[in-house]
Amino acid sequence: MDIFSKEALLVIKRILLCLLVLVTQYVFADKLRIFGVAPNIVFAFVIAIAFINDFSFNMYGAIILGLSLDALSGRIFGIYMLTFAVLNFLVTEFYHSAFSENFVIETLYGFIAMLLYSFLFAFFTSLFKGNFFNMITKIAVIECIYNFVIFEVFLVIQKKSRKKKKGIFLN
Repeated sequence: MDIFSKEALLVIKRILLCLLVLVTQYVFADKLRIFGVAPNIVFAFVIAIAFINDFSFNMYGAIILGLSLDALSGRIFGIYMLTFAVLNFLVTEFYHSAFSENFVIETLYGFIAMLLYSFLFAFFTSLFKGNFFNMITKIAVIECIYNFVIFEVFLVIQKKSRKKKKGIFLN
């Protein structure tokens, strides 16, 4: 593969985009707290890329970004990677098997993924820190809404990129 080929440049763009999202998570997410809850920008990005019809990019992105969050977060190692990969796979498989480029369905699937992620976050956190219902009401619901708003921004950017047939998400 030539370093200046179209495929190589696309891979480099995608790697840089993933790095930018990861850095944005660690630089800005903590400063964007609402009611003490920071958004998970990386997860919103992972679900947004699930709607691209490139399964290898979707899964590699979910696994690598999940492992990066695992390494930097200090939580149980592998939880982010497993959660991101499974939810990305489910969204990708269900969406691409039944629909194609339908913004309403993408939004619905994104919201369901955000709910599942928040529920899993509350469940795993409650195993170590206490009350599950307290985690749901004080953290998970707020984080779900916050992540969904960020997901919608990524989805709109992706849609505009898809219409132009180029941009950050595509060639």
